[in-house]
Order: sequence, then structure tokens, then C-alpha cells
Amino acid sequence: MIIEPNRRRRTRVFRAFAAAVVVVMVGAMVASGLTLPGISLSPAATSMTEPTPTTATAVASESAGPTSVVPSPSPTAIPAPTPDAHGCFPPPAGTSSADVVSHGSRTEKKVALTFDDGTNPVNVHRILGILYGAKVNATFFPTGRSVQLFPDIWKSVAAAGYPIANHTYSHQSLKGICYQLQLAELLHDKRIVEGLGLTLLPVMRPPYEEYDVGTRYATTAAGESHVVLWDIDTLDWTGLSVSAIVSRAVAGRAGSIVLMHTSPENTANALRTIISRYRSRGFTFVTIGQMFGVEGAVPFP
Repeated sequence: MIIEPNRRRRTRVFRAFAAAVVVVMVGAMVASGLTLPGISLSPAATSMTEPTPTTATAVASESAGPTSVVPSPSPTAIPAPTPDAHGCFPPPAGTSSADVVSHGSRTEKKVALTFDDGTNPVNVHRILGILYGAKVNATFFPTGRSVQLFPDIWKSVAAAGYPIANHTYSHQSLKGICYQLQLAELLHDKRIVEGLGLTLLPVMRPPYEEYDVGTRYATTAAGESHVVLWDIDTLDWTGLSVSAIVSRAVAGRAGSIVLMHTSPENTANALRTIISRYRSRGFTFVTIGQMFGVEGAVPFP
């Protein structure tokens, strides 16, 4: 039997018939006005892609055109302060210096009695009693350490209406040390006094009368207006007799500032005579604040 030629013949007949059917169907679809969709065998074309949504922002950016970029200004570099040979930094720019005073007006017969240190609470109490009993104004310059050790006596001084001013915390010499260290001494004293609920008269007295330009800047930075010295030194701390202290103390003239200390017993013993001698010469006793127009406590206005 010859089977292969017959099978091939049947295959060709089937293909011809199928092609004729396709032609007839296409012709019918064209005649009816239908359009055949494009067919692509490309794998990329057969993949489904989602359309990109059009947002208001995208439309606005397209219609607005290119945006010009304005560069930000470079920050101005602030030079760091330069330390000196000892590692100290200068006061901040613009800091003013406090006034240095050693006496008041020479035209009015006024005298300011001042008392430093405060390490002898019993003697402070005696001096306070004499001043208050005689209705004499005066100014106290205790160290912060003294106030810290004997808070009750200094509360009594303030309660009597007497001004308390800055004399540093530890009584070290300020001259020649860093501005920052000088300021720290003054601020430490201030914290101690104000920590007791007391108010400092905003002036300061440098220990040993030693100060420099840094002291003046530090005084201002601490909120104080004057570096207060003196023109009459009793030298009472050296152990002088009562008569010697009196002799030195009453040598003042109009506007004088008299330096005394609260520790020597002879200072308290000499005080009544000193008051009497000045009053006999027509002097009025004033606080440092009254002498230089600095607002503060005044026991007898």
C-alpha cells in the first residue's frame, strides 16, 4: 500500500479549505465595515503598561516653564576670639568698662564710711549697732565667703537697711588674672548674696586696691557700674590702736571715702569717736550709692 502520498494529499486539501474559509470571513468583516485590530507578536508590545496619571502639579510645572535657581548666600564667618599668651580670652566686643572712683564731689561736705571683709560676725554686729544707733549711713563690702559662713549677720545688716556691695567671693587679687576668672569671682559673690534673698548694691571693691582693665570690664559684665577705691585708709587691719585709727579716719575731706574693716575690734572701739569728729565739722554721712547716684539701699535717706 502507498499511504504517504494519500496523507499528504488530504493535508493539502484541508489547508486549502481552511484558507478559503479565512478569506471568506475576512471579506465578510470588511464588507460590514469592521476594522481589524493591529496584531503584534513582539513580547514587549504584549505586556500591559499602566498609563502615567496626569496631576495638577505635573501640569503646572510643565506650563510654568523652567525655574531659575537662586543660590543661598554664604554665611558670614565669625572669627573666633584669640586667646593671649596665658590662654585668656578678651571681653566680648562692645563691653564697656566700669568707672573707677576713689572719692566723690569735693564741693560738698559728705563722707562715705565703708567696711570690708566681714569675717568677724560679733564685730559686725557691734559696728552695725553703733551705726544704726547714731543714724549714720555706711556701706559694707563683705566677701562672698564671709556671707556664706555667717548668713544671719548679713541678713541683719540688710534688714537694717544698709547696702551690701561686691568684694569678690574669695578676696583674691584680681589684677593680672583672666577676665573670665575675674568675672567668675564677682558673679560667685553675687550668687551667694542673692541666694539669701538679699540685693547687692551694683558696685564693687577690688581686694588690696588691685585691679586692671580686665577688672573694669568684668565689673560691667557683672552688672555693676563702679570700681570703688578710697582716699582715706585707716590701716586698721594692721593692729593699730584706737587713737591711731581715729587719727587716720578723720583726715578725710569733702567727698572722701574712708576704708575700714569689720574684723579688728579696735575699729568698732574707734567708731563712735570717728562719727563725732566728722559731725563736729559739719559732715553728712552717705552711702556709696548716694555719693555716686547709684540706686540701692539707704538706711537713713
